[in-house]
Amino acid sequence: MRRLGVVVAVAAGLLAAAAAAGAAPLGPCSSTAGDRSLCERVTVPLDRTGHVPGTVSLSVRVLPPAHGVPATGTILALAGGPGQAADPLLESFVAVLTPALRTRRLVTFDQRGTGASGQLTCPALAHEGTLSSVVSQCADELGPGRIAYTTAESVADIESVRTSLGIDKLILYGTSYGTKVALDYAAAYPQHVERLVLDSVVAPEGVDPFERTTIASIPRVLRTLCAADCRFTRDPAAELGTLVRRLARAPLRGTALDGSGRPHRVSLTRLDLLGMLLGGDFDEYLRAALPAAVHAALHGDPAPLLRLAAGGGVDVGGAADDSDAVFVATTCEDGGVPWPVGTPPAQRRAAVNAVADALPAATFAPFDRATVRAFGTVDLCRGWPESPIAQPLPALPSTPTLILSGDDDLRTPRADAVALAARLSGAQLLHVPEAGHGALFSDPTDCSQQAVTVFLDGGAAGTCRPHRRLLPPLLLAPERLGDVAPVHGMDRLAGRTVRALVLTLGDATDQVLAELISGGSQHPFGGLRSGSGARSPKGLRLRGYGYVPGVTVTGLIATGAKRVTLRIGGSAAPHGRLTVSRTGIAGVLDGVRVKASARALGWGRARAAAVDIPRLPVPYPRRPH
Repeated sequence: MRRLGVVVAVAAGLLAAAAAAGAAPLGPCSSTAGDRSLCERVTVPLDRTGHVPGTVSLSVRVLPPAHGVPATGTILALAGGPGQAADPLLESFVAVLTPALRTRRLVTFDQRGTGASGQLTCPALAHEGTLSSVVSQCADELGPGRIAYTTAESVADIESVRTSLGIDKLILYGTSYGTKVALDYAAAYPQHVERLVLDSVVAPEGVDPFERTTIASIPRVLRTLCAADCRFTRDPAAELGTLVRRLARAPLRGTALDGSGRPHRVSLTRLDLLGMLLGGDFDEYLRAALPAAVHAALHGDPAPLLRLAAGGGVDVGGAADDSDAVFVATTCEDGGVPWPVGTPPAQRRAAVNAVADALPAATFAPFDRATVRAFGTVDLCRGWPESPIAQPLPALPSTPTLILSGDDDLRTPRADAVALAARLSGAQLLHVPEAGHGALFSDPTDCSQQAVTVFLDGGAAGTCRPHRRLLPPLLLAPERLGDVAPVHGMDRLAGRTVRALVLTLGDATDQVLAELISGGSQHPFGGLRSGSGARSPKGLRLRGYGYVPGVTVTGLIATGAKRVTLRIGGSAAPHGRLTVSRTGIAGVLDGVRVKASARALGWGRARAAAVDIPRLPVPYPRRPH
């Protein structure tokens, strides 16, 4: 009751303005202990032109500053998409904006058609059929109200929320599509914007359906990733191009092991490979694994690449509160399509073909015209009746702006950030090393977080210095036990087997890391060559787990254990049991006692043993996309 009284007192200053705007008054969002957020509903017209009747009830959450601290400003955080709900991301925004929120309130709202703001659904999007026909069916299902999901309507919704809360000036933080909404609002209502923080920018004109800057950025991102760590290749971008050309002749086919160690057929096309590259925007492990996997596939070992293809990577969409229907509606209404306003649907295919054919082939390298066209939104809107709807394009604002750009981001690459910074008077641009899409969420350091705090306090954001990657590119997987360097001073076969155990434990750890990055579930996973692994509160259990051909590892690596004993098997290795501890590896292989010190294994003082269940990072909070 005491906590509730404090919450109500903090909200009191906003209640009068909310009531005056016709909104439901602010009140506690839930009775959950520790939840200080306040909620209200703001009702807005569905279509402000008056052509389509109806209203939308917007769900708004407000997090006041710490108890007893007066608010010195308000940050409105905008999610991505289009189609991503923001209210469920409140805690995620808090996690990355904590220093800036000490004296500022945080506001989120589910943009129209998402989450608790009249979530829009299109059953047709789950049906089989051509893209054009499915999208056309979706338009029919939504009816005339489909025209009301433009960015301009979201901009007007922000103004309604601001008025309802009685706030004079907003600090807008947007990620991905949210940057376009934030910039459009600042252009329309500059008098009500204090500052802008644009993270992973989408150009004011919207997304290029041909993804030209994305495709052009692939070589730079791969070469940056491999700058100091890819000893197996001189040029990862050139190798990617070679693989793309091979895939043009035929898909890569083979098997990958499931969580029970059973093989399943997997194939990889050029389109799949492009999807994996962009999936790396959200998945640090996938980024680190791709260069070696591409190299291995080119040299006759498809297993690493096929395992990546079968793994699925981070789920960047599909949350229950998000809306694919809003994604389609906003994408098709806002422009960014290769035909003029008013082009009839029957003439759009020819318009797309004409634009695509006029682009030089080099525009799509290292991929090709057909792959990029199939991957992007080029043909998405051909069946949408009102595509595009003419949008207002006010002059860009002179609002103080900080632009964040992850160096590894392909979805909204550095080139787009540089171009936007050149168009905004006095904008500060911060390149964030080793960060993907959503730089503030994926920065492995606190540099971008500190830069945002300094910027919001009126200072210069500074720079983020390059550093050695926390997750450097993976090394090549051995294709046979003979490829493994033996431990110095040991019998060659035994020494190779001991080293293979270390490599196998490292690979199993990598799979746990990949699992954590993709959401932290505890699903079992397949080995590269054989067997499976599974993580549980008890630890990591391996069953015939194989990373080096002909070497298997079985046993439980108990959480917090100082030493564990594992069974070694396989067709190429001597069999026996090896105990792994901080001091090294010792045991018996084929009846012969073996021992390797930590120094001989190259662990050194900075590393505990592989058994010392590595300090794996917790999953990143769900990120705007």
